Amino acid sequence: MQPARHIHSILLIALVIITPLLDGAGTARASDLAREQRIAEQIGGMILDGEVLRLSDGSHSFLAIHTPARKQPARGAALILHGRGANPDWVDVIHPLRTRLPESGWDTLAIQLPLAAAGASDREWAATVPESLPRIEAALAFLRDRGIDDIVIISHSFGTHAAANYLSRRSDDGVRAWVAIGMPPDARYAETDTLGLLGRIRIPVLDLFGELDLERTLLSAGARRKAAEKAGNAAYRQRQVPGADHFFSDLDDLLVSIVRGWMARTVGGAASQPPSSRVISSGGTGRPNR
Repeated sequence: MQPARHIHSILLIALVIITPLLDGAGTARASDLAREQRIAEQIGGMILDGEVLRLSDGSHSFLAIHTPARKQPARGAALILHGRGANPDWVDVIHPLRTRLPESGWDTLAIQLPLAAAGASDREWAATVPESLPRIEAALAFLRDRGIDDIVIISHSFGTHAAANYLSRRSDDGVRAWVAIGMPPDARYAETDTLGLLGRIRIPVLDLFGELDLERTLLSAGARRKAAEKAGNAAYRQRQVPGADHFFSDLDDLLVSIVRGWMARTVGGAASQPPSSRVISSGGTGRPNR
């Protein structure tokens, strides 16, 4: 009987250890909140243009930067979503749009998307996308509480996956249009299969990318157009910018001009066209810059 009692004790100890792990398995997060906090501490005191906020997704708070339109009331707002491993004031793409669209009458709200741990795999990054959705909802609620009814989502690179996942299942929430910059579809994972998601999005879309963008972005251009056609989205537009890379390096003025002009024509009234000689619609080929 002694051996039997010994085995029974071992099983009870194992059950005590394993049960809490199983209880927490359903609530495990793919993102690294400690990494987010470090980034928030690094950039929080450096923001000179805009108000640093903490919004809540219902379970955790996250960093956001709100920059009001220079002249109120605003004509609308842009919710800005950064790329993989970046932040709401990232120097490329995000900062220029966040700080300069307010000059044209748009509020901007740039939010921190969930971050995977340093060295995470593509699969681990894809798993952070669902955690972005309640953050987008919280950000939209903040803008609506300010009385803003016309909202454009602007996303860059990996942020386009979060935007596409949200927009493909959205209700009537005030989002009038989507600017997707450097969209890199990845059909290996459902969360990053933006081609499939585009087939369910019917609001106006500006699919904007550079001539020297990532290979995945360049090679999927034709497939993205077909996905929008499948959705019956007559308001889908695709533009390739000559000489631009994935980050629109040294082309901040042109990037802001294109986005600002399209937003004004699509959501906020008439505005001048960006120079047609510098922006073309094309599937294009080119080299990735990373």
